[in-house]
Formats: sequence, C-alpha cells, structure tokens
Amino acid sequence: MTIPLTTYPPDRPHEVIEVVAAVGVSTKGFLSAPDLRVAMAACRDGLRLRARELGADMVVGCHFQVDFGPSAANVTGFGT
Repeated sequence: MTIPLTTYPPDRPHEVIEVVAAVGVSTKGFLSAPDLRVAMAACRDGLRLRARELGADMVVGCHFQVDFGPSAANVTGFGT
C-alpha cells in the first residue's frame, strides 16, 4: 500500500504521531543537468518510508522547499 501524501489536512479526525522530514537530491551528471523530478520523487519516497516506519497511514500538511545550486537540485519536505 502506498502511503498518501497531502498538502492539506485530512477530512476526518486523525492522530498526529510525529513530524516527518526527508530530503531528495539530484546532482549534475556528466552530460545532464540536475533533475527536479528526481529530487522530488526521492523526497516523497523518503517521507513515505519514515511514515511507514512510524506506523502511519498517511502524511498530511506536507510542505516542500526547493533549492537549486550550480550542480544540484535539493527538495526538503516535511509533514505530520
């Protein structure tokens, strides 16, 4: 089962277990620029993994910050 991620609160009562956070990175390759999609996917996968480790069934109130450097794209995400 895939753990859903949402940027808004759930429409039903819920219990907050813990704040979860993850970072996704995509670096510049030999002939390619950093790929934001790769960094975002890695961040979302990290949030789902941490939620699963805690026994959660979803991550709500997700926020994402994107940072670009000369050779990397970083996405930091967190939610409850």
